Amino acid sequence: MSLQVTTFVNGRWRQNCYLIADSEGNAIIVDPGSQADDIAARVDENGWRVHAILNTHAHYDHVGAVAPLKDRYVAPFYLHGADEPLLKRANLYRMLFESRDAVRVPSVTHDIAGLPSNFEVGPFALSWIATPGHTEGSVCLLLRGFLFSGDTLMHDSIGRTDLPGGNRDQLVASVIQKLAQVFADERSKLESNWSKGGEVSTEDLRQALRRYRSFFDRLLSV
Repeated sequence: MSLQVTTFVNGRWRQNCYLIADSEGNAIIVDPGSQADDIAARVDENGWRVHAILNTHAHYDHVGAVAPLKDRYVAPFYLHGADEPLLKRANLYRMLFESRDAVRVPSVTHDIAGLPSNFEVGPFALSWIATPGHTEGSVCLLLRGFLFSGDTLMHDSIGRTDLPGGNRDQLVASVIQKLAQVFADERSKLESNWSKGGEVSTEDLRQALRRYRSFFDRLLSV
């Protein structure tokens, strides 16, 4: 069964929300940060049935549209429990970084931390990978060769760690020990230097991430 992945760029920080649908009209939403009405319009014009909303982490720019969409589609909301404190402070950080206009903070119905590494949402079989560093509860979601990494991975780099919940050592470890493990040679080189207390250069990380991304490109071409 084929997948259609629609990227919806939204909000002041140009955050990526993903609408993932199969050929039978089943859908899930990943990281709906804002513009709930516009996201819903995309869903409704395609006649998709939303089975769940899943978030890679709980920074306010990724969760601002969760509550209205959760209500509209009566959909469960998945988030790693370690990010619930961050979720509860979403409006504090929104005031500091963007606007005094509050968002409605959603309740979490499924703690990703309590799920097996492979789990199902309706007809979708997903895997989750704990990748703390950008936030304490950051995760990556894998679905049929598509990796939804939130802000753990950026274009040719890793995510920021100077925001609430960030920890660079944790993020480097997540990339080296988990995400880059599909490339044994890159992992060996990076992990050896990192485990001895050495610095992992930005360029080393970029090279590993380029190869990691090409791995998924190959999966998608099969």
